[in-house]
Amino acid sequence: MKLSPLIFILCALSPACKISVNTADTPTGDLTPASLMQADRDFAVATHSRGIDGWMSFYASDAIRIRYRDNMVKGYDEVRKFDTPNISDTTVTLNWEPTDAYVFRDGTIGSTTGRYWIVSRRTADSGKELGHGRYVTMWRRENGRWLVIMDTGYPDPPPQAR
Repeated sequence: MKLSPLIFILCALSPACKISVNTADTPTGDLTPASLMQADRDFAVATHSRGIDGWMSFYASDAIRIRYRDNMVKGYDEVRKFDTPNISDTTVTLNWEPTDAYVFRDGTIGSTTGRYWIVSRRTADSGKELGHGRYVTMWRRENGRWLVIMDTGYPDPPPQAR
């Protein structure tokens, strides 16, 4: 289809008509929901293999943690102090798997949601699931990688007795 020069000029002068050109140097392939899901999985692997150091290697310096039914913990050092007792607990393992991801329009912010479960490592009940729930993690793209800027989780309600 060929546009007449008059239509092109009218469109160019109209505030409702917008022509944009993507000149970003960043490849869009790294800004997909799939890449964010993989970052979340890599976050779990790093935590399982390196404990609190692996956990914190995915946090931005200005990250926050929203405590279940409590106020937020602000900043890298405070998040580390808050999470160290639970992540370093060798009697349990925190597992999680993302179920959904979304990358916002500019490609620098995203979110993942998923399921988590806590498994006992104590000899008496090794492998027993001690709790489970859902989580939400917000991510920001920095220097070519996804970093956590907000994380929170909440337990599933207990089954109702009949």
